[in-house]
Order: sequence, then C-alpha cells, then structure tokens
Amino acid sequence: MSLGHDTIITIGTQLPPGLGIFGRLQALLRDPDADLADIVKLVQVDPSLTFQVIRLSNSVLYGMKNSCQSLDDAISRVGLAELQQIVGLAVARQSFQGELELFQIPATLLWENAVGIGMLMSAFSKHVGGDVGAAYATGLLRNIGKVVLNNYPGGVSYPGPTDRPDLHAWEREVHGLTAVEVSAVLLDHWRFSSATVETMRGHLAPDASSPHAVSTAQMHLACAIAAEWGCALPGEETCWRNDAQMRAMAGLKEEDWIDTLEQARKQYDKVAQIEWSKAA
Repeated sequence: MSLGHDTIITIGTQLPPGLGIFGRLQALLRDPDADLADIVKLVQVDPSLTFQVIRLSNSVLYGMKNSCQSLDDAISRVGLAELQQIVGLAVARQSFQGELELFQIPATLLWENAVGIGMLMSAFSKHVGGDVGAAYATGLLRNIGKVVLNNYPGGVSYPGPTDRPDLHAWEREVHGLTAVEVSAVLLDHWRFSSATVETMRGHLAPDASSPHAVSTAQMHLACAIAAEWGCALPGEETCWRNDAQMRAMAGLKEEDWIDTLEQARKQYDKVAQIEWSKAA
C-alpha cells in the first residue's frame, strides 16, 4: 500500500518533538538576526531535550572542567556550532533507541549507522567548505523514514537481504516509495533547508547534473564508508559506491581522502565514549 504525504506526517508527529526543534534550530542558525535568547527559547520548548543538551555539554565530548548547570551556560560555553552537534545527537538518540523489527535492525546498529553517516557528512562538508551543520543533520537523520515505515500500522516485514538484496527496491514495491523519500518528506515538514531535503532525496543515485550533486555524492559516500566501518543496514550492503568518480563528484580530493576519513572516525569514536545513562 502506497503511503501518502498526510499519513507520513501523521506517523511523524508521534516521533520525539525534538526532531521538529532540530529543524527550526537549523533555520535559526542561518538567520543573521537570530540571537542567543531565541535559540535558548526554542530548545527549552522540550524539557527532555534541554536536560540532554546540558548533560551532553558536560560529557567526554567537551571535557569541561566545571559542569554546566543551565542551558544558557551550556550554549555559551560550547558555542553555536557545537550546539548543532549536541542537539542532533540528543534527538537521534531519542529517535533511534528502539529496534526496527520489520527491518531486522537492532537499536545499536541503527544508532551507529546514524552517527557514522552524520560524522562523515560533517567531515566531508567541512573539507569542501559546505554547510557543515546541514550536512551533519542530513546524515544523522537519514534513517528516520525507516522508523516511520516500521511504525506504520499493518506494516510488512522485510524478508531480508538473501531474498531481497536491494532494500530500496523492496521498499518502493511495498510502500510506493523508499524510506529515504519518507525521510525527505519529514525533513521538509520540520523546516529543514531545501538543500537538506534534496540531498536526502537524491543520495541513493547521485546525478552529476543536479545542483545538489556534491552533497548527494557525499551522502552516498558516507553510507559506503559507514558500511565499511561495519555499520551497514540489512539490504543496503551492495547499494553504495566508494570509487574515484564518486569522490570527485563529492569534491573530495584523493590526496586528502585518508585524512578526512580519519577526522570523521575520530569524532565517531568520541561519541561512542558517551555514557548515555549519565547524559540522557
């Protein structure tokens, strides 16, 4: 049964409210007239998110000597760029903490895949002088569409990569669209930028003639590297290309490739050290 726009939004409203806040935060940080008070007010809409931001600002990620006690203090000390990372991690943790039974994806793998792709996207975008925050958010929330399909009443179980090795083809056959397209609908609803939405929508098959060729190729590569790190999702193992042509489309120079991957892996490993029982 094909999923319509309204059904996707309805199921999406049942997801953590921090997702919508994350989208509005991205817009605020692009607004030259926005100030710290606006950002604090936005994050405070969700008390759970506020608590997690404060706790994460005191985590191993930042190594503060003195603990932050308030949201204002946390934001002032880590900075607005790092705030995007903190909010993104908190929201992703809320969204990806349960097993996706219909896709046979354990919660741990879902989380690792999201963080790996998010950190890779951040490193790639920084390397080419792109919008690092938008790239990070796109990678981190890539799998939100799978959560929606998993939560769809009467949903169909994925038969597994042995029977259906191309997950995306199976999704389209069963639902009329892929989980990636569902993610794009939700990102648009949550007010993420049009570039973010189009990167999400186009990364399965990057088109060199597209105005979003660079970002979609980066996302495609991020999925490929995450798979190489052992974070591939069932049915996606054979969907990705990591070759010179894809790296060129992504604007990533061969001589800098290894260093860029090392930077992303370092950030990924730092996140793995977070004690979530103390940070959420």
